Amino acid sequence: MCKIIAVDLDGTLLSSENKITTYTQKIIKLLIEKNFYFVFASGRHYIDVMEIRDSLKINIFMITSNGAKIYNLDNKIIFSDNLEEDIASKLCRIKYFDTEIITQIYQNNQWYINNKKINNNFCSALSSLEYQFFHPDNFIFQNISKIFFTSKNFQKLSMLKRKIINCYGNKIHINFSVPGCLEIVSGTTSKGHGLKLISNLLGISLNNCIAFGDGMNDQDMLSIAGKAYIMKNADLRLKNALPHVEIIESNDNDGVAKCLKKYL
Repeated sequence: MCKIIAVDLDGTLLSSENKITTYTQKIIKLLIEKNFYFVFASGRHYIDVMEIRDSLKINIFMITSNGAKIYNLDNKIIFSDNLEEDIASKLCRIKYFDTEIITQIYQNNQWYINNKKINNNFCSALSSLEYQFFHPDNFIFQNISKIFFTSKNFQKLSMLKRKIINCYGNKIHINFSVPGCLEIVSGTTSKGHGLKLISNLLGISLNNCIAFGDGMNDQDMLSIAGKAYIMKNADLRLKNALPHVEIIESNDNDGVAKCLKKYL
């Protein structure tokens, strides 16, 4: 029987209103009572994932910032990996003056941005963190867990992704969480790496893991889980990349909870 349940948040467990329904909360708690381990696997900052966890009053593992920071059931950090300073510095400069793209940084417990132009996918309301502005000429590029670029110009972001891959290769892990958000972490970091770490820690085979996701940053996690599910509302590129993975109901229709009910 599957004993580890790893689930993405935005577009997967969370509705489009940024909420977890009462029905979904009930199913999660029932499964935890039956000794299933839950893992929230998100690109979000640790503080935001922690607040979602605490609102449910449950103990879970947390894979945050796409795997750059991982926490155990006791809220202790069990893995941390940051971008190399030189790479972080160059990434933060590459589109700093492009008004169509927002450059964003997670550094320790801080969130930094270069601008807040409205014609992009900047969704500050999704986070409880308060952003600050940065300038690369007087910024210290240490302890940066994630850099991400948001824009409504998807073509520009796709070109930027190719450029960054050409420059840094496997030194970074780069993916779209949604079409308008390009996220970069260390090359040894990913949601899949986080799930492997937790699996090893618990002594539970990856074959006994279930994973849910909707974005390209979920692909490696879905690929290694014994059973994987993709949301109906997921990125088409994810569906095409994993054509044999089952598609379930959307995040706005309690897709994860309805799927998990059978494991009760």
